[in-house]
Amino acid sequence: MSKTGPTLTMQQMAEELNLSRRVISAVVNGRCDKVRVSPATERRVREYLEASGYVRSRSALLLKHGGKSDQIGIFYCGKFVALEYLTTALTILTEEIRNRCGFFEISGVNPDHLYEGVSEIIAKGIRKLIWIHGNTPQEEYLHAEKLFPLFRQLEKVVIFKYDFLYSELEKAYLDNGIELVGFDSVQSYHDAARLFRESGHTKVGLNDIFEADNLPLPGNDRLLEAFLAEGLEVFGLQPPEETPADRIPEEIAKTILRLYRDEGVRAVFIRNDLLIANVMHLLQESGIRIPEEIALIGFSGSTYSSLLNPPLTTFNHPIEAMCRRTMELIDSSASGKAAQRHIFANRFVLRKSHICTPTPEKGKKRL
Repeated sequence: MSKTGPTLTMQQMAEELNLSRRVISAVVNGRCDKVRVSPATERRVREYLEASGYVRSRSALLLKHGGKSDQIGIFYCGKFVALEYLTTALTILTEEIRNRCGFFEISGVNPDHLYEGVSEIIAKGIRKLIWIHGNTPQEEYLHAEKLFPLFRQLEKVVIFKYDFLYSELEKAYLDNGIELVGFDSVQSYHDAARLFRESGHTKVGLNDIFEADNLPLPGNDRLLEAFLAEGLEVFGLQPPEETPADRIPEEIAKTILRLYRDEGVRAVFIRNDLLIANVMHLLQESGIRIPEEIALIGFSGSTYSSLLNPPLTTFNHPIEAMCRRTMELIDSSASGKAAQRHIFANRFVLRKSHICTPTPEKGKKRL
């Protein structure tokens, strides 16, 4: 065979099989009964197609005849797979899409290849897109502006897990007709800070604040503001940017121990349950009792957070409700309606890791 794969044309197939293009088209498009193709001829064509690896372009066919592709795209960039709640969301969304229309496309690219990724999605005939945000708002928006002309070619775009932290960025997305679905992080920060304050704490360590200068990591200004608004003195826990990822838990644990010993910091908020689990283990290995000496609150509501010792106080994200709303938006027509913000409240799960206790004991082993 001179040609293989989806590059085969009807004419090439007809020539190689010594059949008419009309017969080939009838087999490819499932119209053998209307064209009166014999079972033997149909079987010969299908065996040829299977052997050559031919793939019929369903989306292109629909568009050619003025129809609309019912295929839905899911798009993300960065390493969101490390966030358990986003992988859970991906599972729910793909199952819902499969049940509704049977076709979906998942694309993951590096941030600097966003334009090429969206262009390819459009070229495949996809007209509805779910863009999962796994990075900070600034990182996601850095390349978003050049995507807006592409998004205008789509019937519907929904950003899933949008962080409602910067109104000017939100306006840009909404003005371009992009729906925003996310949870209320800022309210959760205030809730955690208020719980620490009401438990008698006046100082708190935050992992998204740099240890060296107490300045927030990019995109975390509202986190810092929430704790300051509750009257808490904030101390950064995040090591320098050049710190290897596998060393971060140990460096944070060392900083917590120093702040506990020198500054009297006995409350810690960490926005990643996997990270806080590693830090908790290191602190306990060094002799620190949790929560008797240091109180901990997490954020990402991982399934294993209830299995830690003590069980972790954290926030469960409303992933199922967010997925339902996302699919409702994807199913709905634009019909001239302005895009909107769809904000869901996190559920504060009070367990045992945050409980405040009297003055800590001294003489513990340290890292």
